[in-house]
Amino acid sequence: MSGRRRSETPPGITPPPAKYEFVDGAAGIAEVATTLAGATGPLAVDVERASGIRYSERAFLLQLRPADGPALLVDPETPGQTVGPLAGVLSDRPLLLHAASQDIPSLRELGIVPSALVDTELAGRFLGLERVNLGAMISEFLGIGLAKAHSAADWSRRPLPGSWLDYAAYDVLFLHDLADAVLPRLDALDRREWFEAECRHLADTAPAPTHAEPWRRLSRLSSLRDVRQLARARELWMARDRIAADRDVAPKRLLADAAIIEAARIGPTSRSRILAIDGFDGPHRRQMAGDWLTAIEWADGLGRDDLPSRQGPRGEHPPHSSWKRSEPAAAALLELARDKMNVLAEELGLEASLLLKPATLRLWVWRAATTTPDDDAELLHSALTGDNARQWQVGLTTAHLLEAVRQFRASQ
Repeated sequence: MSGRRRSETPPGITPPPAKYEFVDGAAGIAEVATTLAGATGPLAVDVERASGIRYSERAFLLQLRPADGPALLVDPETPGQTVGPLAGVLSDRPLLLHAASQDIPSLRELGIVPSALVDTELAGRFLGLERVNLGAMISEFLGIGLAKAHSAADWSRRPLPGSWLDYAAYDVLFLHDLADAVLPRLDALDRREWFEAECRHLADTAPAPTHAEPWRRLSRLSSLRDVRQLARARELWMARDRIAADRDVAPKRLLADAAIIEAARIGPTSRSRILAIDGFDGPHRRQMAGDWLTAIEWADGLGRDDLPSRQGPRGEHPPHSSWKRSEPAAAALLELARDKMNVLAEELGLEASLLLKPATLRLWVWRAATTTPDDDAELLHSALTGDNARQWQVGLTTAHLLEAVRQFRASQ
């Protein structure tokens, strides 16, 4: 198989009317939990968030469906309610999702910790499909065309319009049929074992730790060269985050990153000067001018010992973007290793990032290029397994990466 397969499937027929039940009370949620506890097989699950609108990535609608029957649309935001008994039922059962990595954090926030899962998007990636979004895969494998309508809607809105509920129901109504269509194709390619290992990894992986200095993720932060400017950016970011959390608003809706960077660069000292900066205008932002000025004043009053460093905390190695300048040997090995991974990915018709996480590849490259190990094979195995590479990944990539490091050593 060469190259990832392009879907040529036409848009497909219009789906039948969405069948669902909307549940927004404690009694209804308890009834849904009882119904699902008695169902057999995996439970199809999806969530709708208000990304970019509300502060958190919590779920504002939980869509569920056993193998038969209508979709069950549960409102976890009903005042005074939680998903209650549903959390235990869903945590104890295999879940069927599409793009599980996007939904797992929201499920965990509801107390739902999947013990096992099947991810149809991941199955599409292992089949080498070029388009793995839900609509494209349902069109290709089931011949049904789903309109992409409300994925970016404000799902925190109440009441939810009927057309939105139809859209939400379709997200789980066809998941069982889709899984039945795609999973046998994994068997035909001898990739079911790889797929199941990745699904286990998704279910078992703990949430990523909180970034030590999240303000350093500001866009264009690197354009600030002075530590005093960095302090202003940090304090403005913290003020924005605090206000956003209090108001349950996505931080960037309050104030864009570009506005923070410009204010940090200029250091305005008056209301008129800060409001003159692009991004600080508008009635709502004008009301917060005092908060932004206080943040800047605090940053400007910090002593040298309290100023942030020019570079944030780093892991085992510096950013790979700097390797060509600071560690050319590591840059050379990284290029060789990437070439090997790309060739292997092309042969299998898969994404190179599915074969090995880019961060894992860089970790091994750094160790191999900056040390003189007794055994390159042992170093590679240690780096891969220590960074949670799965056995199927280790088995597929080891020979190719050892060839890369052999060529690298020969060229030194």
